[in-house]
Amino acid sequence: MNAADRFDTVIAGGGAAGLSCALFLARAKQRVAVFDRAESSLRRVERVNNYLGFEEGIGGADLLERARAQAQRFGASIFDLDIDRVMQRDGGFVVRAGERELQCAHFVLASNKRTDLAVALGLALGGHGGRFVEVDPQGRTRVERCWATGRITGLPSQAIVSAGHGAQVAINIIEQVRGEYYVDHDR
Repeated sequence: MNAADRFDTVIAGGGAAGLSCALFLARAKQRVAVFDRAESSLRRVERVNNYLGFEEGIGGADLLERARAQAQRFGASIFDLDIDRVMQRDGGFVVRAGERELQCAHFVLASNKRTDLAVALGLALGGHGGRFVEVDPQGRTRVERCWATGRITGLPSQAIVSAGHGAQVAINIIEQVRGEYYVDHDR
């Protein structure tokens, strides 16, 4: 496997939570890949009127496209592919998507439409409708180095809540990797 297929973190899902997580990781100079098939329910929201900074509101699809471009500007790699399989290997993960096989140290579940990946990693689903993954206050699942953020954790289905949680999980990953407090201001 060549260096181009090795990432610090792979994120399954490119909604508000996944893209926010990717943005913070990329700004901290972590190699991050996001796999997204544009399935976030936010894409169907005509106008988001409760997201800070958009006084007149913003379309959900537009918000996600802006977030995607911002994450990419800071170095996040975004693949328009579904993850076919994820498995633990050598203290990290191997992720297969189409013809690609990637290795990563951390894996983030950021799509409530990909509960199959959680189940493949041995995570139990619970909560309303059996669709949520249990996490600790930092966003860690019971699988070492596997994290979850956004709606898949049972948080309310609100873009700003998901974006905030994605940022929180990213900061927790960064702090675990660096072993010290991290803040992302003016970097």
